[in-house]
Amino acid sequence: MRRCLVLGLFIAGFAVFLPSVRAQTADSLDSAIARADETRKKAADFEGNLYFPSEWEAAEGQYTQAGLMSDDTGNAIRAYNEAADAFDRLSGLAIPLYAQAREDEIMAIRGYLITLGIRREFLEFLQDADRTAVRAFTQYEAKDYSPARDSAAIALQKFNILETAFNAWLIRMEIQERGFTAYDPDNFEDGGKTLIAAMDAYKEGDLAGARENAEEALSAYEMALSTAWASHAELHSLLAEGERLAALDMKTDIAAGEFFRIADFDHKAALDLLEAKQYEDAAKLFINAEAMFVIASITTLEKRRTAAAAIRNANEKIEESEIIERNAEINNRGGIK
Repeated sequence: MRRCLVLGLFIAGFAVFLPSVRAQTADSLDSAIARADETRKKAADFEGNLYFPSEWEAAEGQYTQAGLMSDDTGNAIRAYNEAADAFDRLSGLAIPLYAQAREDEIMAIRGYLITLGIRREFLEFLQDADRTAVRAFTQYEAKDYSPARDSAAIALQKFNILETAFNAWLIRMEIQERGFTAYDPDNFEDGGKTLIAAMDAYKEGDLAGARENAEEALSAYEMALSTAWASHAELHSLLAEGERLAALDMKTDIAAGEFFRIADFDHKAALDLLEAKQYEDAAKLFINAEAMFVIASITTLEKRRTAAAAIRNANEKIEESEIIERNAEINNRGGIK
């Protein structure tokens, strides 16, 4: 009777204890899965799969295997923890490489922008991007890796926006310096408006808007410059052809053949470039050809002036010689008399 009572109490206690054990086991499994997922994401965020593909595949294999152990909770917990450890080791290897790659990328684009002269016009924006980059480096040194990764991404985004915006600004300057603003005033004006909008958005922290407007500004200025070069090329093709015809009328292909051949070669090459819509190169060659045709014409004129002067000089000498001979003859006759 006593044994039955004790056994009954044991069974009743075990019945209460078993759900508690199962709950703890389930919680342990959930924790192991969460840890594996977290370390896996961290390894992927820092591109461990790219830097160490073999190690990544091994950790992935452990992770996948753990997921197949649904009927064996204890082994599943152990497998997930092992996978988490593997991903954690992988992160430790990948993070220094990832951080160095972002630093190199940021310093490369920053150095390029400084070479272009961004400090002259965009110093305020450059300093802002620099501060973000310094924050990322500081966070990496403090082993605050996830915020550091985010800061580095933002810094790189800022430098990329500045590159686009400053390239747009440089094209604007080229258009103005070459006197091209009248060729496509609409795109030139649109470029100015969107460039201002881009930098205003940058100041407000709207990097997506800043990037979009900077790209639109660059596109508008590129279109304005392209239109200007096309018109410029067409204009100088006419001027070069005019000088070519004038040179042919003067027979410079004969009198100044060397210069004419150079000019004619450039002229034909420029026509090919114009047909291929390579307007900038075409315009520059047309200008060269135009100048060489003029040089050929000037050279021809100089040769003709030189020849005319030589003929006049020769005639004068002949006349002087004839006068001397006549005078000598007269003197001889006078002497005979």
